[in-house]
Amino acid sequence: MTDRLTQLQICLDQLVEQFNATVNYVNLNSEPGLLDENPKSVINRAAAAPVAGQTQPPGQGQGQNQTGKASPSESNRQSNAPNTGSDTGINRDDAEANFENTINELSTDIILKSRQISLLIDSLPGIGVSPEAQLELIEELAGEYDTVEKERAEKIKQKDELLKWCDSLIIEVANGITEARC
Repeated sequence: MTDRLTQLQICLDQLVEQFNATVNYVNLNSEPGLLDENPKSVINRAAAAPVAGQTQPPGQGQGQNQTGKASPSESNRQSNAPNTGSDTGINRDDAEANFENTINELSTDIILKSRQISLLIDSLPGIGVSPEAQLELIEELAGEYDTVEKERAEKIKQKDELLKWCDSLIIEVANGITEARC
């Protein structure tokens, strides 16, 4: 299992991905709205400006600008919106209900991930502990580490001695077999 800081980083990365996916879903599937109350304002006209590198099919009807081309927001809505109407048999109300349900699911996922992050943060050591207490804990753990390290070094010496003993036994057995054959 990974440590809590790694878990926290993974959860934060997942939260960013969830935010990105949610914004992308809303961007692709929601009805465009005016940014300002005045439809002729500079902000709304800038938002409706054509995107570089995209061609607009002429004669799109409702979202046409003065040149007869569909506005980018209308073109985006037509190309990216889920199929509604007679194509798939789903009416507009069902599509809106599906959009709302999906938004609710995405929001719930973000809330759950945020709670998971909060729990991980609360479980981190040091919150509510004075620096002196943390230093004492570090010194105590360093002492335990030294003790365990000494035990490990002793066990390594014992292992080396046992290996030498096993080597000598193997040599004695091999010599005995050799002498018995001669």
